[in-house]
Amino acid sequence: MDTGFGNSAWRYGPLATLFYELDKPIGTSFGDVEFYADRLRNVSGPVLEPAVGTGRILIPLLEQGLDVRGYDTSAAMLEQCRVNCAERGVRAEVFEGDMTTHRDPGAYEAIVIPTGSFALLTDRDSVRTALAAMYENLAPGGRLIVDVEPPSRDTTPDSGPVPHQWRGNDLVTMTTWRTHVDPVAQRTTRWLRYEAWTDGALTRTELQVFSLLWFGLPEFTAMLREAGFADVRVHGGYRADAAPTATDDVWTFEATRAYA
Repeated sequence: MDTGFGNSAWRYGPLATLFYELDKPIGTSFGDVEFYADRLRNVSGPVLEPAVGTGRILIPLLEQGLDVRGYDTSAAMLEQCRVNCAERGVRAEVFEGDMTTHRDPGAYEAIVIPTGSFALLTDRDSVRTALAAMYENLAPGGRLIVDVEPPSRDTTPDSGPVPHQWRGNDLVTMTTWRTHVDPVAQRTTRWLRYEAWTDGALTRTELQVFSLLWFGLPEFTAMLREAGFADVRVHGGYRADAAPTATDDVWTFEATRAYA
């Protein structure tokens, strides 16, 4: 589906960032925080988190003594991440960056991309470019650990109450306008409308075109190997070394940059 928005379609603005922060504050885990902490337990060198967002994963890893740095394309997300770091008393190097263009050859012992952020890339050419960049950015023997969402063709509209969060007396809501599934591009696109309300009056609105790629297991494994990665493993549902299943909400790929 060509939305016409290009690379800017998925970037989080201030209201989307606020909703994310209220809905998933630091300390929220879906099993991913514990999973990534465990996978990184023997890492002593720098770790990179692309699409770092508000720091939901980054901050707990920092608190466990890991040297984690992160980037994001969203200035609003980075601002909130810095606020969260200051409130939790941790320091982090976070900066604006993009998965397809960030280059720091050999700098990282691990790169982690939790919570499906990798699926935000625009197309498969961008995926290949990003994987090649991450391979280059890893030190020999370094690992890429990345979540992808299993394929889904569900177009059922949301039937429950409108997702909402309170901030004092102010209300922030998120409405999904439409879900479109493109089986050729393997992409699911949703139009999201964020709204802020004070005393029942709408004070701000923000539109986000939220598009996610999805991949088959053999396909993504082949893309990792094409980028040069070796020892590709897949964990199902944040269960270490458990075979992925069709009912998992997430598959986590773990691959290694080979020694020269």
